[in-house]
Order: sequence, then structure tokens, then C-alpha cells
Amino acid sequence: MGLDPFSIPKPWVIAHRGDSGEYPENTLLSFRKAVEIKADWIELDITYSADNQIVVIHDDSLDRTTDKKGEIRHLSYNAIRNSDAGSWKHPKFKGEPVPNLWEVWDFLKDKEIGLNVEIKSTAYEEIPIETAIEQELIDYAKKNSLFSKTLFSSFCWDSLARLRELSVDAKLGILIGEESSSWMDALELGFRLNAFSLNLSIHELDPEIVSKIQGEGFKVLVYTLNSEEELKKGISLGVDGIFTNFPARMRSLLT
Repeated sequence: MGLDPFSIPKPWVIAHRGDSGEYPENTLLSFRKAVEIKADWIELDITYSADNQIVVIHDDSLDRTTDKKGEIRHLSYNAIRNSDAGSWKHPKFKGEPVPNLWEVWDFLKDKEIGLNVEIKSTAYEEIPIETAIEQELIDYAKKNSLFSKTLFSSFCWDSLARLRELSVDAKLGILIGEESSSWMDALELGFRLNAFSLNLSIHELDPEIVSKIQGEGFKVLVYTLNSEEELKKGISLGVDGIFTNFPARMRSLLT
């Protein structure tokens, strides 16, 4: 059967965009390093290119994390792929490409690690032109028997609703941010969608709120804690998982 990442004792070490404190975020290098330091989970971000390829990148544009410029939704995947996603972090990472989801998922699917796929709001199409991104995700997870080690999350709650319409097996994480509704609204949605977790900022939390959410049957995953002080605070709150750019640092605090 292998590892069940959903049953790992809390708090989970969730490598945010991979081992992104040390390596260029959302690259295969960053994900490989997260596996090597034995993170419990990897989190990555996805959106569509102009030709509807699923790109692993956080921002809406190439500007911050590559040597090129332009909006992801306005560029072909070939143009995105040919950008350098490593040099901005350090010259030694020059030539690291922007991956697509399938090559990352193919690399991770037989590893002893969970994967949190965050669907960017830019990927949601109210009326999909072709196959909806949510359908592609569900089809791949089903074909490869990956529902047991994959968490789908999004700030776009309509995207989560579509995932649930497509599959009763998909595990959903409701992301709550500054532009989202409150954790109480997310809790209500969690019941409607039979979600797995509420993923929110530590600034929204205190021990009482954590206990309340957990008491209603949901996991609490908190983002993004990096310093030793922040990580210790997150651990003390009793959350179920912590997104961090420094998974090795968090692991050392737990051992």
C-alpha cells in the first residue's frame, strides 16, 4: 500500500513550492530536494498557458521568477518552457525550466510523499472552451490511483465545487485569503463540499479557532511559516500541517 500522507502524525511538513527557501520555487529541482529532505508533502501552483497546457508557476506572469516577461495566460507553453526559472534565485540554478504539471506529477507519483495541487484562480473558466482543468486533474488522479495522496486546493471556491461535482473521491482544501470570505464561511463551504481541510494564514488563527475547525472534522493547514519563531508558533497552535519554504528547518524542530 505504501505511505498514506493523510495519516502522517501532525504537524505535516509541507514544502511550499518545493524546498523553495533554498532552491528556485516550483521547479523540479526544488521538488526533488523536498523529497530528499523527507518533507511529508509538496505544494505547487498551477495555471493554464495560452494553449491550455497546465503550467507549474505561482505568479500570473513570468516577470518575477524567470528571465522573461509576459502573462502566463497569453503565452504558449513552449515560450514559457524556454524561459530560465533558476537564475533569479542564484546563477548556479541557470537553465532550470518552468515545468508542466504532468512531468512533476509523474516524478512524484511513486514517491513516499503527498502532493497539494493549488489551482490558481486564473485557471478557472466559467464556461470551459475545451476540457476544464479540473476534469484533467480528476482524470489523471483517477487513472493513476492518486486520490489517496493528493490534496486539491484553491482560493477559487468555484473550482473546488467543480472538482467535487466531478469526483466524490477528490480531497479538497479550501484556501482562505485576504480576498476570500472568513474561515466561518469556509467552514460552511467545507460541509457542503465534504472538504478535507481549511488552509489559512496564521494571522487568522488562535488555539480556539483551530480547535473549533478541527472539532467540526476538518484539518487545519497554515501558511507560510519560515522563521524558527514562526514555525514554533504554528506548532504550538496544534495545527495539522504547516506550509513552509524551509522544510528542513521545520523538520529539525520536530526531531
